[in-house]
Amino acid sequence: MAALVTLAEGRPDGAEAPAGVVDGRSLRRRNSFERAVDALLDLIERGNPAPTAQQIADHAAMSVRTVFRLTADLESLHAAAVQRQMERTAHLYDMPLPTAGSLRTRIRALLAHRVRVLETIAPVRRVAARLAGESPRIAEGLELQHLLLRTQVAEVFEPELSRLPRSRRLDALHAADVAAGWETWDQLRRTVGLPVAESVRVVTLLLEGALRT
Repeated sequence: MAALVTLAEGRPDGAEAPAGVVDGRSLRRRNSFERAVDALLDLIERGNPAPTAQQIADHAAMSVRTVFRLTADLESLHAAAVQRQMERTAHLYDMPLPTAGSLRTRIRALLAHRVRVLETIAPVRRVAARLAGESPRIAEGLELQHLLLRTQVAEVFEPELSRLPRSRRLDALHAADVAAGWETWDQLRRTVGLPVAESVRVVTLLLEGALRT
């Protein structure tokens, strides 16, 4: 009897494809997946929070069928895009910030850094918030982001926090962390609709109030 041929592999059933064929196929699939992720990120960063498969395919110069061959569903592709953006923007958190000088000077330095970080991550950060409940990797990434930002607040405002009574220090740190955090910034920028300069003024008031000795 003639050997059965599997449609997916195009070879006799049970036979192994040559290593070069498998490696080449895997590489092409990986490259196509990277193009789809890049296309999705580009569309999100241009202001489309939920691109369709057709829009992703058009932007990546591939067919919709190819998009769905690459991933189980669009949410999986979104998760990959969020993970990629977290990796790409990790360097933004490394900027050294002053831990001495006047409070106003340190607030200005911190908020200049926050504007750079939060305005850069905003489009994809909103997608990440939507997906975090279903993706442990994204949830862990967001938790790490928050820990980095909170640590910055604790270090930059250590002089003020150390002068507070012990009973108030943790509350003041929580308040300053929330004041300069992503959720507050997103509310001011997207919900209230304030421009960057006005948002900075509001956060400055919040920080001054939280750190008042």
